[in-house]
Amino acid sequence: AVHEHIYLVRKVSHIFRCHQHRAWDSGPAASQFAAQGAPGSVVELLGKSYPQDDHTNLTQKVLSKVGRNLHNQKYHPLWLIKERVKEHFYRQYMGRPRTPLFSVYDQLPPVVTTWQNFDSLLIPADHPSRKKGDNYYLNRMHMLRAHTSAHQWDLLHAGLNAFLVVGDVYRRDQIDSQHYPVFHQLEGVRLFSKHE
Repeated sequence: AVHEHIYLVRKVSHIFRCHQHRAWDSGPAASQFAAQGAPGSVVELLGKSYPQDDHTNLTQKVLSKVGRNLHNQKYHPLWLIKERVKEHFYRQYMGRPRTPLFSVYDQLPPVVTTWQNFDSLLIPADHPSRKKGDNYYLNRMHMLRAHTSAHQWDLLHAGLNAFLVVGDVYRRDQIDSQHYPVFHQLEGVRLFSKHE
């Protein structure tokens, strides 16, 4: 799935605004936390302030990665892959007036609500994937998305039935040959009628 600003970005942005109602490495944990949840303290991220609480667990290293948008940097390997996938979907799937069937979104904000990341996807409140040890929380209500699926509900309720989403995602993984706390996902969603 790939994502790029197309025609419904304003509507999608409005819906996002309405919803605002594994360790990084083995160094000393206390010195790496950007926030310890002290009363009155905030996390500043992408031009917004988020009050800290007992769920805040972001490190400076993770914060330094947010907003780099490697998938949108021309000629970066991630950008090249995204463009190839977009080209495939644009060529392969055409709408009635010979326009691309799939819209692409690749600039959605990486900060989402816990409702978007879990509840909108019907992930139960006691599900292990919600643990602080697996996610990066700004506070109890906001987090760095753990998957691009966090945007599906908003896009579907904006009236889209075929779209691609690409973005950076964040999970608290130990770094090894197959894991890194920041990576990218590309997903596609298409709704079909009973007849189709």
